[in-house]
Amino acid sequence: MRIIIVTWGSDGDVRPYLSLALGLKRTGHEVQLATHIAYQEFVNNYGIECLPMDWNIAGSLDGILNFRPLDTIILGAKQLDNGLLGELWRVCQQAEAIIFNPHSYPCYYIAEKLGIPCYAASVQPHHPTRAFPHPWVTNGKPLGKPLGNIYNWFSYLFFDQVFWQFIRRPINQWRQEKLNIPSLPIWEGVIRRMQQQKIPLLYGYSSYLLPKPSEWTDDSIHVTGYWFLDSSENWQPPTDLMNFLSAGSPPVYISKLWNQDKLSKEVLLELLALTGQRIIVQALDDDYDIGLTDKLDKLFFIQGSIPHEWLFPKMAAVVHHGGLGTIMTSLRAGVPMVTIPVHADTDHLFWALQIAQSGLGISLISHKEQLSVESLATAIKVAVSDQNIKLRVTEISKKIQNEDGVRQAIEAFHQHLPCNQLLETSTFKLKTV
Repeated sequence: MRIIIVTWGSDGDVRPYLSLALGLKRTGHEVQLATHIAYQEFVNNYGIECLPMDWNIAGSLDGILNFRPLDTIILGAKQLDNGLLGELWRVCQQAEAIIFNPHSYPCYYIAEKLGIPCYAASVQPHHPTRAFPHPWVTNGKPLGKPLGNIYNWFSYLFFDQVFWQFIRRPINQWRQEKLNIPSLPIWEGVIRRMQQQKIPLLYGYSSYLLPKPSEWTDDSIHVTGYWFLDSSENWQPPTDLMNFLSAGSPPVYISKLWNQDKLSKEVLLELLALTGQRIIVQALDDDYDIGLTDKLDKLFFIQGSIPHEWLFPKMAAVVHHGGLGTIMTSLRAGVPMVTIPVHADTDHLFWALQIAQSGLGISLISHKEQLSVESLATAIKVAVSDQNIKLRVTEISKKIQNEDGVRQAIEAFHQHLPCNQLLETSTFKLKTV
């Protein structure tokens, strides 16, 4: 079966879907991954054919409304007018089934036009629930306290409706002029319509961290587990990094994505003194270690990228921005976390809250008036030494290591195929994923 997986965005919007593509390919399907042209070489290097998309990606999030949920919606709507719709239509022409991420939601309408099965696939929750708020409408003040069932439920309806109002005009024009299908009503919504039509949605995160809510009773909703994409077996770590790791106790890793303007040399020296821990830093520039040569037995600066799945099991703790990709790798590695969402109105805060509420680490909000070196040092010391955190992280690590999210997603994919196509692909489920 020819499956087109369509996704675009950041690394976290490409890597999980590439893992899913590899799994479907191993079951015997013909799989292509359509994404922005910048990722073409990356995708092809994994043995998956990339269908490169190229359009005028609109602007950045800075300086629009200073409210990132609405900024994101506005920028998403701009993509439609800048050529994205044409690219999505082009790459889906030969598909027999389409899997698409939230950024590529117009594929839902393309599948409607072509009369083929389609599946939404997301690493963030989008169905309404009273258990937790929409990841993009999460309020972190005060940190860690529930916002209330009514707010949680309404946050999903709010996001879906506001999103729909911004995209309704270009979508309906495109449906009529290009797809030759009727326009949709003013209060239609995106997720709401998918729910009504029971479009399968594959959630690529683990229920061990975020349990499936009781309201999600529809059998079209699947929380499958994480879709891990590991590095090539040919990758070899730098010799100087290996030497540093073997020269002392497990260090603390600090990602450069933790508010870059604060991670100065002075801050690092103070953290060394306050925590007593060795530290590995994802360096911000090539001369980061100048003036710190006498501390290089306790500090190591990573230039470029080191695979997290290799590095994190060797760490005492991981300090990062709260991105789901870093969280899932930390959980599988069994390492405590200190999460510092740089922006307190994105999914980073949402996942940071899940870590804190689950007893898997410490979460701090990165506001200049709130976050000090002392508070970060305290959080690191707690994450490294707290036995309850270590126990919880060890427990969830074992569960996630035994959880095959890609396999579960593929089983859900086959479950929802129309009967005639399911018969044609029934032998795939007998093969090893």
